[in-house]
Amino acid sequence: MKFFDTLKALPLSRQLMLAGAVIGIVLAMSFMVQGATKEPMALLYSGLEPQYAGEIIEELEQSGTPYEIQGGAIFIPQGKRDQVRFALAKEGLPRQSVQGYELLDEVNGFSVTSEMYNASYWRAKEGELTRTILAIPGITSARVHIGASLRSGFSRSQPAQTASVTIATAHDLSKDQAEAIQYMVALAVSGLKPEDVAVIDPTKGILAGPKSDKAAAPAMVAEDQASALEQKITSLLEARVGAGNARVSVSVDVSRERQLVSTVAFDPQSKVVRSRTTSDASETGSGGGGAVTVASNLPQEGAGAAGGGGSNASKNSSENVAYEINETRTEIEKLPGQIERISIAVLLNEQSLGLDPAAADAATVRETMITDLQTLVTSGAGLNLERGDSISVELMPFQEVAATDMVAAPGMMQQMIERYFWSGLQALLLGLVVIVLAFGVVRPMLSPKGKTETLPGAAAKGAGAATAAAGAAPESDPFNYLKDYAKERQDETAALLQQWLNEDQKVAVNE
Repeated sequence: MKFFDTLKALPLSRQLMLAGAVIGIVLAMSFMVQGATKEPMALLYSGLEPQYAGEIIEELEQSGTPYEIQGGAIFIPQGKRDQVRFALAKEGLPRQSVQGYELLDEVNGFSVTSEMYNASYWRAKEGELTRTILAIPGITSARVHIGASLRSGFSRSQPAQTASVTIATAHDLSKDQAEAIQYMVALAVSGLKPEDVAVIDPTKGILAGPKSDKAAAPAMVAEDQASALEQKITSLLEARVGAGNARVSVSVDVSRERQLVSTVAFDPQSKVVRSRTTSDASETGSGGGGAVTVASNLPQEGAGAAGGGGSNASKNSSENVAYEINETRTEIEKLPGQIERISIAVLLNEQSLGLDPAAADAATVRETMITDLQTLVTSGAGLNLERGDSISVELMPFQEVAATDMVAAPGMMQQMIERYFWSGLQALLLGLVVIVLAFGVVRPMLSPKGKTETLPGAAAKGAGAATAAAGAAPESDPFNYLKDYAKERQDETAALLQQWLNEDQKVAVNE
């Protein structure tokens, strides 16, 4: 009651200030208590398509669950996350954008033809394969198309099956991962060969499949060769200059054309008898008479001795020798990916070599060291200078990099501080606000402004009561202060005067 009497005795301006202070305290306490006791939000789902995210939000609104949307993620209170997930799963949410074998659940066997069932089956097969591919880390989206060929009833051969997989990745997909997708799709479809499955990235082209090796072989060979040479040369140089003091850049130029070269070489000095043919012919004849000519009628020497008749003989010999010349036929097929040129640039930290720039033979030592390093790298990389390979070695001081300390894993105490820091800070600020408002606003309003003056006798008691309620009068003009006080609080002034009169009457009676 005394508090309310004192409150009523205050001026209207102070009452309004006190009411504002109380309202401010209540609002500050409500705000800070709400922030300190608010349950942290946890991720419910993210990365959903808009139509499926809308279904989730609709269910949350119907169940009265508070939620927040941050980008493409939905957050709910952490304590309700598991319960809400189970409830949504019971309703079949979130619906997956890729449907698999559940498509076959909607097929009615009495109203579906075989063609319609086959179409639904292959759609379900593609959906299941898409789900499996999306489970691979780094793949953000995927689409599978299976070229299922229908076998004719009059055909004995199995038709060829083909498939294509279109993917989008967050980072580069390795060749082994692309081949794994090939085999996974091929083994899931009967009669499908892995080489008939094409894995396609819209930004990088064909990753695996028909003709993918021919298309990507030159670039892959150049990249693999450059990477292998960089590692090899770097490890070789760091043994001399130390780790981190060598930078190596390797550029490998490879052929991208396929060539077939055929050559035929003849050696005229290497004759070899291939065949030898010999033929002999002889002819012998005798003349008993002959044709009557003028010569036969002339007398001849020894005609009498011949006695009658003569003979003749002929002989013919021939040899045919065929020689074979040594012939060399060479066919060379040059496939894409053959190394045509290698360029190597080496930069070493001059500070790690211990060279003294002030020495008299510093330039000579520097050139000798560069020459030795060039010879070392040339031999280590297997460079062929006649082919056009080049190497450059330079010694330069490296820019000093400020060493960064390793960040230690947070301990249990640090984790607790990070978890409860903001809630504790809010509670501390709440306490400070309450203390400041209580002692800085409320208490001065309820306490007297100054000390009261001491009056003799009963008047001092009444004046003390009046000054306790209204505050001490200014020492400069107490009459004006009492006058103003009596105008503002007439009831209290009348009560005070009545008290003084009663005390005077009691004194008169006693006398």
